[in-house]
Amino acid sequence: MISEIQHKNSHWSPYLAVLPSKLDSLVFWSPSELAELQASAVISKVGKADAEAIFHQKVEPLGLVNGNIELFHRMASTIMAYAFDIPQEDQRSDLESEKGEELIEDEDQQTVLTMIPLADMLNADAERNNARLVYDNDDLEMRSIKRIREGEEIFNDYGPLPRSDLLRRYGYVTDNYAQYDVVELSTNSIVSSFQTGLPLGTKASPLKLEPADLEVRLELAKREDIYEDSYDIAHASQEGPCIPDELVAFIYLLIVDNNTVASILSSDSAIPSRSKMTTELLGRVMGNLLRLREAEYATTLEEDDTLLNAGISSHRKEMAAKVRRGEKAVLREAMAEAASFQGTNKRMGWTSSKREPPEEALNPPKRSKVR
Repeated sequence: MISEIQHKNSHWSPYLAVLPSKLDSLVFWSPSELAELQASAVISKVGKADAEAIFHQKVEPLGLVNGNIELFHRMASTIMAYAFDIPQEDQRSDLESEKGEELIEDEDQQTVLTMIPLADMLNADAERNNARLVYDNDDLEMRSIKRIREGEEIFNDYGPLPRSDLLRRYGYVTDNYAQYDVVELSTNSIVSSFQTGLPLGTKASPLKLEPADLEVRLELAKREDIYEDSYDIAHASQEGPCIPDELVAFIYLLIVDNNTVASILSSDSAIPSRSKMTTELLGRVMGNLLRLREAEYATTLEEDDTLLNAGISSHRKEMAAKVRRGEKAVLREAMAEAASFQGTNKRMGWTSSKREPPEEALNPPKRSKVR
């Protein structure tokens, strides 16, 4: 693309001419502009340094005319924004029995990154989406999925992307995608809280796990396939609650009594259903973890509202404020959900007569006693 876009007689000139010459995706933001995103996890996904390493290793040695780093970023960002993952030739036969298969990402499927001019002519909108790219045997077709009136704009759809990824990949945000906003709670931050002592309130001692006991519970979480590097918290929807089941189960394993840990380790019992894990204690722990996550942002949700209502002169700063404000809104919803957990703490080996954790839970036995 670097080569073809510089040749006016290129076969692809009509297509390349309609691609944007300027993008607002995050790779083009300055460090001070990125700082406006505050504690959003999207900052760690920009990957500018990795992209430039690829340029110097793979592209620069080709000696392309005007093959500089600026044009490389523009072309790479255009591909990230516009390309589709198309199944490789040897896997397309699997789709022949499923005519009209929508282009849905599958981690196990081998794909080829493909630019599709027809799809790139369309804007995308989560609410007004009326067309979709589909398979039909060996063909790719852009099909209407709703009645389209004469003169009405045709909209593709990027899928349920949070506005942070919309900004990272496409360089814009829209309120129509606010429903998909996500905030990440890293496992490292959760573990760190249990290493140093997680506050539970003015009357309760901080909840802390010794290294050996923490290791046992983390290994158990991995065995039970609920351990992740981070957990996505999203707005509650028909797909599920705000706080994912995996995160509830992970916190459950960290705070449940040692007898229950030992029982699960020996496979005498399993991790219970979500309804039995959502105790008052787990809700308190979850709420405090979420409040710590919110405190990582430099401004509050209310301060962001004030800034946005007053108007922000810089377009990039305004988009950043919308992204970080959306993540804080998700956190507030998750806190309210955690506060609704009212199951008895007896289910976790905690006494119901007092709201502080029993001494055994705060200072669990050494690893040798957990079998």
